[in-house]
Amino acid sequence: MIDGFVQAINDFQSEFNDTLHAGQRLCFLTRGKELQIAARDAFALMKAKAKQLKAQAIANEYEDAANALLSFEETAEAFINELNMWVALKEEKYAEAWDFLVEAQMAATNAMQAHHIADHLEGYIARLSAVEEIIFPNHGFLSIGGIVRKAECGICGQEYGTCDHLVGKPYMGELCYRRITEYELEEASLVTNPANKHCRVLRFTDTSGRMVDAFTLRVVPEKPSTEDSVPSEGDS
Repeated sequence: MIDGFVQAINDFQSEFNDTLHAGQRLCFLTRGKELQIAARDAFALMKAKAKQLKAQAIANEYEDAANALLSFEETAEAFINELNMWVALKEEKYAEAWDFLVEAQMAATNAMQAHHIADHLEGYIARLSAVEEIIFPNHGFLSIGGIVRKAECGICGQEYGTCDHLVGKPYMGELCYRRITEYELEEASLVTNPANKHCRVLRFTDTSGRMVDAFTLRVVPEKPSTEDSVPSEGDS
């Protein structure tokens, strides 16, 4: 059983590395959109295979293998999101592209936390940071401050701090996280280095008093009020 499972993992790793090598060549703006979509789908298949093998590892209590396969899952997720980012940029879906970039960064970090097999992603994360600085303009982020009244462990469900699990550490194919269940908000601030890059300034008022998109600088059309809306022919 063990020998067969080890061989299955070795075969998977070889296939994953081939997919990774081919996919990396397509992570540029100039690559064909249809090729990037195909590569994204190939990574999605690798992610599904890693998840299936991880379930077998968990069933047999092979924790190191389960954590390694989680790392493969997160690596695949990182490249899926990066490829989605390049496609979204070509379609002028800049807000979506930003979110895909952030998800790619988070997934790559998760992969490195899950297992040392992903140590090679350190350079990849630096590359994503460079893409962030070059492709996207500087804009503000939002951060909230407050008091956590109650939080649970994402692994066992106990009150966080009363168990032995630590945030960011892998346990049998799952990364520990803290689930906040009670929180007292005290303030919200504009910051340059947020904990969550999804919390960003979407639009702002320019010097002419117009509301503009933070990425494109295009004027954001005002939504008509209910009183100003024109009734349709079916309205009475």
